Amino acid sequence: MGNSRMRRSLAAVLAADVAGYSKLLGDDTEGTLTSLRRLRTEIFGPTVASRRGRVVKSMGDGWIVLFSAAADAATCALQIQDLLAQDLSQKIPNIQLRLGLHLGDVVEEEEDVFGDGVNIAARLEKIAAPGSIVISDAVFGSLDGTLRPSFDDAGEHDLKNISRPVRVWTRGSLPGQKTIDTGASQRPQIVICPIETSDPRDEISELSDALTGDLMTYLGATHWLSVTARETGRRCYVLSGRIRASGDRLRLEIKYTDPDGLELWSTKIDGDLGNAFDWQDETAELLTSQIMTATFDSERRQLDKLSIDDMTAHQCELRGQIAIDRLDPDAFASALEYSSAAIQKDPSLPHPFALALVSYLSATVMGYEQVAQKYAQFVPAWCSAAAPLVENHSLLRLALGVTTYSLHREPAHLRAIVEYALRQSSSDFVTLALSGWSYIWIGDNTAAIDCFKKALVLGGKSPWALSIRGGLAMATLQIGDDEAAVRLAKEGLNLNVGYATLYRVLAAAHAHLGRQGEAIEALETALLLHPDDSIASILARNVFAIEGEENRYISGLRKAGMRE
Repeated sequence: MGNSRMRRSLAAVLAADVAGYSKLLGDDTEGTLTSLRRLRTEIFGPTVASRRGRVVKSMGDGWIVLFSAAADAATCALQIQDLLAQDLSQKIPNIQLRLGLHLGDVVEEEEDVFGDGVNIAARLEKIAAPGSIVISDAVFGSLDGTLRPSFDDAGEHDLKNISRPVRVWTRGSLPGQKTIDTGASQRPQIVICPIETSDPRDEISELSDALTGDLMTYLGATHWLSVTARETGRRCYVLSGRIRASGDRLRLEIKYTDPDGLELWSTKIDGDLGNAFDWQDETAELLTSQIMTATFDSERRQLDKLSIDDMTAHQCELRGQIAIDRLDPDAFASALEYSSAAIQKDPSLPHPFALALVSYLSATVMGYEQVAQKYAQFVPAWCSAAAPLVENHSLLRLALGVTTYSLHREPAHLRAIVEYALRQSSSDFVTLALSGWSYIWIGDNTAAIDCFKKALVLGGKSPWALSIRGGLAMATLQIGDDEAAVRLAKEGLNLNVGYATLYRVLAAAHAHLGRQGEAIEALETALLLHPDDSIASILARNVFAIEGEENRYISGLRKAGMRE
């Protein structure tokens, strides 16, 4: 009869354990227990819930969590360790976790869980260093191109009580470990307070945790913000909220305050428990967009009281980041003006170089030649000065690598730089977007699609959404799915009818589909936006490694009638 309560499944199993828990208790019992409670309520619980994880066993200083997808489990593990590392960088008393992850058979019976999936995940956790993640080859093989670079191959290991060696991959205990970003202390900080609820139902508590985790994930993917779960003594924005429920009806009440404690905005969002997952996703996206807009506007108001001469280098860099609230020539011109000023004020900072090079590259690829030409003379000096600063700044390394690639066209070298950047910053949507375009240029369009799809989830409400959609449409065209490319291009044009790249993708896709009338119409619209465009000018600014018939974007434009 006991078997009636037994459940078997294939699951991604995350085993988590507090490193050195007994010693921590011995050194400071009260402080350790307080830190452990904070870890559960502010970081671990919300992050697990956000990735649809389910805690099936809690041992006080450790947990077993099940996920239906390995990618969700790996993303969750990365986010947990990154949030803990950020706390450490701000010198908050903290505890470190060791994480092990395996994909295998799991058996659940009453209050217990066992099986190969659990056993191997637990053994992997035991060999992990504090603050690191160890995953099995089964998990690694299930990850896409945006997550795989986050892990290093550590070879085969014999695990205790496991009959066969297991090949493992690590993040944190081999070269390539994510380093603490020392520039985080200069960014606007947002405290995401755990969403509260007084409803006793588990599904409401889980929904509150999941929504908190989603907000931390999406806002944490914005590289110019610092996102934490508690105040750290710095000036910070604070998001607080509560879910009220009556039957199946939900109401989320949210308040967002500025660093002076003044309310920037508040809102109420209603939903239905029967549609909780969709409501959670839509609410997280809506709040992310509103928070980013409110923070942009608040920081802009403060910085615009200063002249560029009176700003510090950090203030110039931040003002340049804020300038990119859209992707038009004026935005990139402003970003370049402020970032170049920051470089002049303090050439030892990596962030201004990253902003300057990314803005220059974006303006060039989008065909904003007047903007790009004004700053072209500075690019060689920027590259030389930036080279010694790339060690702990993956976006700068990537921007520098793409700039170098545009001159020397070495696809293998650019691929290695992209993989390094994704290892360090697999949840930064700007890094994902630039990596996606890099993959397009070297001809790996499947990897590009992985990058753009993830970037769209994390940055779909950001100013970079248009570039992300443009890259996704082009990569889809390049792999031969012309109908999907047409659909994606039209979706992007619903956001902005002035993005010429999407009209060119439409023209090429329609031409490959034999719809010459639609192809000519789309090409004519693109040329209205960029009258001087030609095959030669597009090749010059897109630095494709493949330029012949295999480049379906170029061959499609030729079929549509674009001049050479």
